[in-house]
Amino acid sequence: MDFDDVAGLVDHPAWRLLRADNAPLVLSFCAAVFVDENARGVPETVLVSRLDDQLYALNERGPASFPRPAAVYLTEWTNNGWLRKYYPPGEDEAHFDATPALEKAVAWVRGLPARSFIGTESRLNTIVELLRQMAFGTETDPQARIDELRRERDQIDAQIAALLTGDVEVLSPLALLDRYQQMESTAVELLRDFREVEENLRELDRRLRQQVATAEGGKGELLAAFFLDRDEIAQSDQGQSFQAFFDYLLSPDRQDELRDLLGQVNQLPQLAGKANRNLLKIPFAWLEAAENTQDTVRQLTEQLRRFLVDRTRVEDRRVLALVRSIQRQVAELVDLPCPPGMDLDVPQVELALPMERRLYMPVERVELDTSAAEAFDDAEVDVSELFAGVHVDPEVLTEQVLAAVTASPSRQASLAAVVEEHPLTLGLAELLTYFQLEHPGLDVVVDRDRTDQLVYPRVEAPGHSRATVPHVTFVLDEGGQAAGKAEQQ
Repeated sequence: MDFDDVAGLVDHPAWRLLRADNAPLVLSFCAAVFVDENARGVPETVLVSRLDDQLYALNERGPASFPRPAAVYLTEWTNNGWLRKYYPPGEDEAHFDATPALEKAVAWVRGLPARSFIGTESRLNTIVELLRQMAFGTETDPQARIDELRRERDQIDAQIAALLTGDVEVLSPLALLDRYQQMESTAVELLRDFREVEENLRELDRRLRQQVATAEGGKGELLAAFFLDRDEIAQSDQGQSFQAFFDYLLSPDRQDELRDLLGQVNQLPQLAGKANRNLLKIPFAWLEAAENTQDTVRQLTEQLRRFLVDRTRVEDRRVLALVRSIQRQVAELVDLPCPPGMDLDVPQVELALPMERRLYMPVERVELDTSAAEAFDDAEVDVSELFAGVHVDPEVLTEQVLAAVTASPSRQASLAAVVEEHPLTLGLAELLTYFQLEHPGLDVVVDRDRTDQLVYPRVEAPGHSRATVPHVTFVLDEGGQAAGKAEQQ
């Protein structure tokens, strides 16, 4: 914290409250109503009545100490940012609530008096426990986590063994009071944090309302800015922590456990006269504060919905106004000659008359004359080229593959093994036929990541040819079920 940071906080509402002339009245009254009683949304008539009673008591002690009416004081405190005045949905009476600045000032003032007992042990234990959770919660080594769990197990076993021998260790009254004070302060701080989260959401709502009131362009940019701010709050550390806390409160089992623990602790004889009975209501206060925060989020959504509906209606009215304006302009120009240089595209329909289409022309049949073939009856004609094609019988290849697969212990055989046992005699055509074999009891698995080199003699030509093909495996499919992927050979 440097000089500029401190100078910028001089105008903070909490700072101005501590420097105000009537700061004792504001702090004592608002702390009793909004902090101690955890009141949220107090009606104006109720708050004015309570403030009148306190002003009357103070004026009895010192005449004319606070001469103004209670309503005037509330208005002044609201203008200074110490109270928030608003109208709940469906009500016409104003309600008041404390602001985060007021709660910060109250917490700071309450920490000024010297305390007769300051506990440090519980806070040290909390620090060590949090450090342990962070250290081992981010540990990626499984063995390190196992060692930590075993250490905790050994400690639990030692405690169980001590209890079995009758050695029961309980907290001392000082240790119990230390932990109770820390629990109480933490519970109150949670309520203060709720108000701050709610204030951030209301600030977002105010910005949205201002943008809606002054928006003149399209809705896209405004919606993008709104959702960006909403996501920043939801994804921030504060927003994520609040959501986790709210999810915890929604569990009925955890609520019952929390209330049972609070009731049990408040009945401890060691805390006689020192327990705060108001803490028994703290779970309900948390739920109420969390619900108020969720209401603020719902109000944001409702405000956005109204904005979209209103903008849509405005745009519809604008479109209708433009259409009517064009219609009036066209009606005025009906009787006027068309100005030179102006063309108006009129929609037209292209007509095609049936008689304009071409008539049907039947296909002429060609009669074949076989007399020419009779002229060559006595001549020697070479027709060997008609039968020069290569014919590969896939059934023969299938029988060869099934024989190789059945003879294999693994019920599978590769293409290279089959070709080695039955060399190719018809060249490339026979090789390609192996890839097209279809049989109910045979699966063909092609592995394109592996290749095989196959050498076979050329058909009616000297020499041999070499072919690089994917690795093909034939797998026996027993019972109609696929044999799965072939084993790598």
